[in-house]
Formats: sequence, C-alpha cells, structure tokens
Amino acid sequence: MTISQESVIQEYETKVQDTNGCPGHFTAQEQRKLGKLWSMLLDHYKSDQEKTINVNGELVQRISRDWSGLDVHEGHLSDEEPEVVTRRAWKFTKGESGLRRLNIRSRTEKPNREKQALDRHVNETVQQYIDRTAGRHVPVLPDSFFPSFKHPRTDTRNLYDTFWGAVSIKQHPDILLHRYLRVSGWDVEKAFALAKSVVEWRASEAIDKINYEGEMGVGCDELRLGMTRLVGRDRLGNPLLFVRVKRIMPRANEGYVFKRYLVNKFDLMQTVTRKHARITMLYDFTGFSMDNTPFSMVYFMVLMGIRYYAEASGVMLLLVDSWLFTNFWSLIRPFLDVNLSARIVFVKTVDEVRRFVDDDQLPVELGGKNTFATNFVLPKEGENAP
Repeated sequence: MTISQESVIQEYETKVQDTNGCPGHFTAQEQRKLGKLWSMLLDHYKSDQEKTINVNGELVQRISRDWSGLDVHEGHLSDEEPEVVTRRAWKFTKGESGLRRLNIRSRTEKPNREKQALDRHVNETVQQYIDRTAGRHVPVLPDSFFPSFKHPRTDTRNLYDTFWGAVSIKQHPDILLHRYLRVSGWDVEKAFALAKSVVEWRASEAIDKINYEGEMGVGCDELRLGMTRLVGRDRLGNPLLFVRVKRIMPRANEGYVFKRYLVNKFDLMQTVTRKHARITMLYDFTGFSMDNTPFSMVYFMVLMGIRYYAEASGVMLLLVDSWLFTNFWSLIRPFLDVNLSARIVFVKTVDEVRRFVDDDQLPVELGGKNTFATNFVLPKEGENAP
C-alpha cells in the first residue's frame, strides 16, 4: 500500500487520521494476509524453539569512559556548545578501578529482581489488555516465553524469546506485524523475511539489554546535551519528538555510542506509542553543519526508518534554513523507500510547521508557547539499589 505526501498533509489539514490498513480497520484480504504472516512466523520459531544467536553486534561494545569526576550538577548542559562538552568529558579508561557510570555491565552479572518484576509487569499489561478487549482470556505470550535477560547466559539470545519480546512491546500483538506488511507492500513473503531479519538484529545487538540498562547504558553526552526530547503532540494527537540537529556530535564519540542512543530512544518511542499511533519528529536544522550529519549516522537512521522501526513515524518535519542541506539530502534520498519519502516534509519557516503542530505544543525555541523543558540529572552510585 503506497501513500503520497499529499495524503499525509491532508490528514493534518482535516485533523482526521487515515485508518485504512490499520489494526481494527483491515479489509478481509488484509486480515487473511496478517493471519498468514502469523502462521509463518509461529511455525518458523516453534520448529526450532531452542535456536540461539550470538550477541556480537556493534552496539554491545563497552563504553569506556569514567564519569566519576563529573559533579552531579553537570547533568544538564543544553546551553553549552556540543564540542566543548564532549571534549571536556571524553576520557579513555584502561581497566583501572573507580566509578564508571556508563559502562555496560559484565556479561556474568545477572539482572536484579526489581527489573525482572518490571519486565513481568509489561508482559502482564499486554495480556490484560487482550483479555479485557476480548471479554475472555485469550493467551498472547506462550507459557514457554522466557525474557532474554533472565537467561543465565548473556552472550547469546534465543530467537523465539526475542520475537515474543518484540511483539509484546505494543499494546496489541498485531501492530508490529502489520507494520512489516505495510512497509512490504502487503507482500507476505517479504514481510516474513523482514520480520526475521529484525528479530535477528534485535538478538545480535541485545536490544533488550539496551532497554534494560536505560540511561546507564547509553552515551551520557547525548543525554546531557538534550539532543532530543518529547515536547507535546501534533495536530493528530501523535507524540512530538523535537530534535536539535546542531547538538548532534557523533564524530566526538565512537560511532556505536550515538547509534545505541538512537536505538534506546526509538525503542522508548515504541513504548510511548503502544497503541497504533506513530511518532512525529521535528528536526530543527538551524545552524547545523555537515559534522552533525556524517554518512554512517545518516545511513543508520535510514535503516531504522525503513527496516528496524518500519512505519513508526507519522511525519518527519525538516526545518531547514541552510544551503548545506542539499548535500545532506543527497546522502539520504537514494536509500529511502516511497512511503518513508512521503512522510518527510520540508518546512522553511515556523509558520509552515504550524500546519502540523499547534502553537501551544510548539517549543518556545521555535516561537511556540510550549515551555516544557527537560533537566537531565546524572545518575548516582547505588541509586537503584533495593
């Protein structure tokens, strides 16, 4: 199912979201294809339920930095220049003792009971929702499902459990598979291949552990600089993510650090939009340079949009005031599919942004009336202790 940019803009002008092909609004043919995809995936993972994959992806590398020298009040530094913050805070460590706030835990460590309980709560919420809407008990997660970070071995991931872990993020298990079908043009075979590749990616990169770690497992520079923040909602009621491109400094860190930050943020967005809502992203390119948008990062973000988090975005507003964007766009355009391209809208002024975001939801930095601001506080040693 192909969409056009005109139809996307029309939704915002009328404030009526198109529900064709969305959960609860399937045609008989779409419902049959969704059922076929479910059957193929269930047969695939049940046939080899114990199959595992090694955790050896790029994102599982350790962040080798020592943050013990930072004062707790240095958490929020959104008013400083990104180059200054990353240059001052960067410090390699070689195994010496001391507090390392952002190091990924040793593979031999086991998750604590508090976070295991949180995982159970998330799964139970999905089940309770299905039971309530169906009016009877309809098992969703199989009894044999075992959350990945409960396994004693942390250097592998079970594909069967990874699949069910991904499906349970959304409020209804059909939502994720539906998105694979839409991005594949409702071709069941293509959607099947896409779903398998995403599950393998989530397993090899231990995405569950990135989420399990939370802020402790992503780059602290990115959090302190306030690169992204949820500020409100667009005119269709979708959550609005505000991205200040000028504050992105991926070249100041190892490449995987910023990628892990993006994955953590996108997975968080999946939780925020647990129903079938999409996230609207407002990119402010004011004052940006090509240092803010290296090719490796841009290509990874495109992969996230067309594969790893397919159909997760409602519209991406690019507020551009520089001729440099021509070079940036030339890097992106060849990799975009038709539907993702239709959801990318260029806006030259804030008045054009107001076609999609009402003034009371627009950040004050752009002349809006939304004064909401985040204040990142550095984590403290032992703050999560029971």
